[in-house]
Amino acid sequence: MSREQLLKEIETLDAKLMVLVLEHWNRFGDFSSWQFWFTVAFFILPLIVTIICIDKKKIFQIAFYGYSFHIMFVYLDVFFARNNFWAHPYHMIPFVPVSIPIDGAFIPVAFMLAYQYAINRNKNFYLVSLITAIAISIIAFIWIKLELLVLYKGMNIFHIFLLDIGMSILAYWFTALFLKLKKT
Repeated sequence: MSREQLLKEIETLDAKLMVLVLEHWNRFGDFSSWQFWFTVAFFILPLIVTIICIDKKKIFQIAFYGYSFHIMFVYLDVFFARNNFWAHPYHMIPFVPVSIPIDGAFIPVAFMLAYQYAINRNKNFYLVSLITAIAISIIAFIWIKLELLVLYKGMNIFHIFLLDIGMSILAYWFTALFLKLKKT
């Protein structure tokens, strides 16, 4: 198969996939479903908490940490979803292949507030991050039971825990690097 034929086949299959995603959303996850409103709440509530709780004096540092975490987590979600390790069957916006409430709000905000707590109270970030990852894993377990997250290929809660810890540490190191560059 030539390059052009292969690209055409990918485009055709991608279009068929989008039709199926939209059909699933229209039949099972649209505005009339509790799943839709549950995911909307998981998007809006963390953003409200952020506005209320974020340390305004360190807003750029904390937001940079959260943004770094968010970006890495979106790429991670796309990779694992595209390789069928997990799926988010219900979407706020069906045209977006990741879970916006989870990748864009809930988990980044949870770790962002944990980061803020650690730096403001001079606590061990790694320990605070560990505790946050445990809490997130418990919530992921609930999402699995509610069928809002489906795991495949041996993926489990422990793997999610490790991914959360890894992303939080990488975002921490990335933020520390930029803080160091700012001082030079």
